[in-house]
Amino acid sequence: MPGVKRLTPAKLAAMVVLVGALIWYAFQVLQPPLPVTVRFRSQMPGSGFVLIFENESDHALSFTATLGHQGQGEARKFAIQVQPRSTYELGSSQGWTGQSGDRISLTSRDYRAWKGAIP
Repeated sequence: MPGVKRLTPAKLAAMVVLVGALIWYAFQVLQPPLPVTVRFRSQMPGSGFVLIFENESDHALSFTATLGHQGQGEARKFAIQVQPRSTYELGSSQGWTGQSGDRISLTSRDYRAWKGAIP
């Protein structure tokens, strides 16, 4: 039939990718924010920073912290568990010394991802 456009495999694939991206985005937006405050403090003068994760909820939290030094390809993942209304400190004794410019990403199955950095 003239004037009728056919659904080609390429168009179908593009539609599937678009719908998948929209579903993923909707899940990210609809998930609640991770109830964690991220702070840092100096370990000792000139020796880097300790990251402090504070659980602001009444439930124990499990999440993954991905940390990377600015300008370096190095990134490490840490599985973190924080009890209700408690804190967890991550520093050199856990295998990471924070530096100015470090990138921080927190992910959890039940919450929206969080990203930040040490200024």
